[in-house]
Amino acid sequence: MLTFAPYARQPGRKPSSGPQFGLRPISAADWLIASAEREARLAEKERLMARCPELVFQALSGSETAQAEALEMIRGHLCLPSPVVPSKAPLDAAARMVEEDLCLLQLIDGEYRLTAASVASPSYWRLADKLGKELLDIHDPVPELRTRIGARMRRFFHNLPAGRIFMRGNWFLHVSDRLFRLPEDLRPPRAGEPLALERLYLRCERQTLRRLPESGAVLFTIRVYLNPLVEVAEHPALAADLREALRSDDWAAAVKMQEVRAWREPLLVWLGSCQPRSAEDRPDRRTSPVRRRDQPPLPS
Repeated sequence: MLTFAPYARQPGRKPSSGPQFGLRPISAADWLIASAEREARLAEKERLMARCPELVFQALSGSETAQAEALEMIRGHLCLPSPVVPSKAPLDAAARMVEEDLCLLQLIDGEYRLTAASVASPSYWRLADKLGKELLDIHDPVPELRTRIGARMRRFFHNLPAGRIFMRGNWFLHVSDRLFRLPEDLRPPRAGEPLALERLYLRCERQTLRRLPESGAVLFTIRVYLNPLVEVAEHPALAADLREALRSDDWAAAVKMQEVRAWREPLLVWLGSCQPRSAEDRPDRRTSPVRRRDQPPLPS
């Protein structure tokens, strides 16, 4: 079931295709996700951390205080007691409690840098290549990011007040249902290879940013949703939005479609065959839960 659709059109805006900031405030109660997949997600994290811990968690010396603050904030959010001394690095311990990946950014020499992270669902990148880098370098080589939203990103991090939480969405197309994907896992199809819809997955990221009041660090969380692309056919208006986004020649084509670029044209044809029946097929917000009209209302 599609539960998060950042590629959907917002009122008065085009579907997301290029670098978009798109932050909106959320309540503390809505900060972290507790889904029906929680136990399975946490178990998969534990398996991954046991098999290749150095690929999942890394931290720079000097980040320990901010890590401990992040751990206590998450424990408080989950209403869990605090141990006297955590048995693992604080951010590592915190990441084992939640479905989200956790990244800590601290102000060093005037720039926010990634100083600690637990990432169990990278999208074609390696944590060791990002650790210690400043905010915009972390996102290289995303075309146009620096020129389109780089200055806004920097201002936001410097001005983010403690006590407020912001959320944004991001999305990709993957030829895999695996959450953990390193650069060497990238396997684009060959030109002329027939479109294999059953191999394609929508990977959507629910991202939040929150200032830690004592250390001043920014905690960045990422919760990944993976859904078979064919599920979009049940929501024709979303299929139309996705088709419009993929028709763009900017960020969508250059980066988000890196693994499926050879299938771009047949994808557009297939998405075009999923015609919207009415405006009711479209969620009100791109971050709204998605449901079919014949499903019962979602619980409040």
